[in-house]
Amino acid sequence: MGRFSYPGILGLAPMAGVTDRAFRTVCRLWGAQFFFTEMISAESVLLDLEVVERMLPFEEENTAVQLYGSDPKKLALAARKVQHRASWIDLNAACPVKKVVKKNSGAALLKDLERLRDIVMAMKDVCDKPITVKIRIGFERNELEKIMETLVLAGADGVEVHGRTAVQMYSGKAQWDLKLDRWNIPAAISGDLYTVEDVQNAMNISKASAAILARGALRKPWIFHEFFHGKAPGVEEIRDMFLLHAKLLRELEGERSFYSLRQFVAGYTHGFSGAREFRERFMKLEGFEAIQNAIEEFFNRFLMNVGENKVVKEDGARA
Repeated sequence: MGRFSYPGILGLAPMAGVTDRAFRTVCRLWGAQFFFTEMISAESVLLDLEVVERMLPFEEENTAVQLYGSDPKKLALAARKVQHRASWIDLNAACPVKKVVKKNSGAALLKDLERLRDIVMAMKDVCDKPITVKIRIGFERNELEKIMETLVLAGADGVEVHGRTAVQMYSGKAQWDLKLDRWNIPAAISGDLYTVEDVQNAMNISKASAAILARGALRKPWIFHEFFHGKAPGVEEIRDMFLLHAKLLRELEGERSFYSLRQFVAGYTHGFSGAREFRERFMKLEGFEAIQNAIEEFFNRFLMNVGENKVVKEDGARA
């Protein structure tokens, strides 16, 4: 196995309840270059729970399976079991949510670097695919240097760094001045990446080889298009992608999955006048037919008013 590198410079970060197959497909079409599944517990993999099959990639290039847990042996067995569905395996050592940390998983591993080392080494021993790790800069304080040294010595193939501590959760400003090139290992920066300028600045300041978007992609799914094309997509493109997202959810998750689409409506209507009122109405809709009609009505209003396919700018103005 040759030296690992992230398959591009801009990817979709793992988000529980968000980065399912439908959203990964949408972001791929917008231009994202690599992807992560939602985090999957090693226990659920070993128990063959039905939900795991739905969460794993299906014929998707450049997509990592992200696992979490605290037991080196179980994580290694789980990684070996699912690696045939993954481009590589990613270990979650970043999730700050209490119910995850209570089980000594996620960001709790940053408080036990020996366990973190043992997990990475155990996974490396049994897997043919690369092993990367998603981390924060520390649990209570910045201990990035110790964490990175541990991961490098354990043989991690890459690392994704969210520039906050676990106790910060998502408050305060993410740190980008991390000098991630010091460790001679592929590193992706994460945290507070909401605009193309944010991505460019974060990569330049952090010296990362790539960036992964989480809430920035949820807030505005077409940010990948903006990054690579230098402009926002047209109204018609945004409408059609929203409709495709709804169609994919219905096909992949079933009729009741329209509830899942509600968390994306703010992103798809970002920058449009009347978006707040539309979102409030959207939350009360039941069924995919009503959703499809509402989406078409909302976006077609802009197309009819301007008479052509105008783009949406960062400040919400159309030009």
